[in-house]
Amino acid sequence: MASQGYRDWLNAGRPYTLIRPAKAVQATLRGYGLTVYDYPNDAHLQANTPEDHTPFSVTGWPGPNKRWKARALDIMPRSDSSAHRKENADIARQLIKDRDAGHPGAMWIKYLNWTDEKGNCNQERWTDSANPLRRTTRSSSDRGHVHISGRSDVDDDDRADEYDPIGRLQGRDYSVADSQLIANSERGVTALVAGTDPIQFEFPWNDQAAQGFPNPLNQMTAKLDRLIAAAAADETRDLAATAAINSLVAAIQGGGALLEAEPIIAAIEAVRAQTHAEVVRLQEQLAAAEAQNQALAAALKEATSGRQPDSQTAE
Repeated sequence: MASQGYRDWLNAGRPYTLIRPAKAVQATLRGYGLTVYDYPNDAHLQANTPEDHTPFSVTGWPGPNKRWKARALDIMPRSDSSAHRKENADIARQLIKDRDAGHPGAMWIKYLNWTDEKGNCNQERWTDSANPLRRTTRSSSDRGHVHISGRSDVDDDDRADEYDPIGRLQGRDYSVADSQLIANSERGVTALVAGTDPIQFEFPWNDQAAQGFPNPLNQMTAKLDRLIAAAAADETRDLAATAAINSLVAAIQGGGALLEAEPIIAAIEAVRAQTHAEVVRLQEQLAAAEAQNQALAAALKEATSGRQPDSQTAE
């Protein structure tokens, strides 16, 4: 029998708001092409004890959940392949690691359910008021995906806005929620790319609704990353070489010989300028590709909803 909360929700016009940290993590993970559900299916809505997918959950912690605020996500594997099941489990492991360590972006998590590569399903909980980082583990029947439930006191918490568990899993700690290129300052590149800005763009073909679409930006993005990283190292070497050349020229001139440093340094700067031009060209290509795909991104966003199928009933 459906709960009184469900009936109240219907009478109120079915209001629904996903809390801020859950929405932020959902957007980031969807940026990698993952399916991440939030909206409850009928089994959730009509349960005797409504839980965190519903906007009238009665399982709040450390206090009651505010009405009409939902606070749960289901991160689905891309397929049933062993590689994708492992990816799903690895995402859970990163979330657990970050929550255990007190990473600000993960502190909104109350508990999560996950399944490892061998089919073992566990629930990890952080519900010790005296020790917020203390985790308890117990078995769960909520198999085949990662379920995250949020605390009752984090509805407007902004600490997950830039939290990227997959980026951290891959050894990167920058946001991919906006599919943003690495900022010049984060890569240590200074004069080489002075005057250029990070470009923000979406990758609509990463969405599961667009499987089969080619991804023309992947190679350009990877090449740009490699180019910027190599350029940073080159600039460091160039600075050292320039200092050595100036010192050598000064020593030679001190002995009465004629030698100018400018032509040598100009040759070095010409190579750097060529690299800079390549970086700018790739950034312009990426920006142009993003502009050409705005319509596709909008269409896919409209076609893809957060509602999960009724077959996905467990919390």
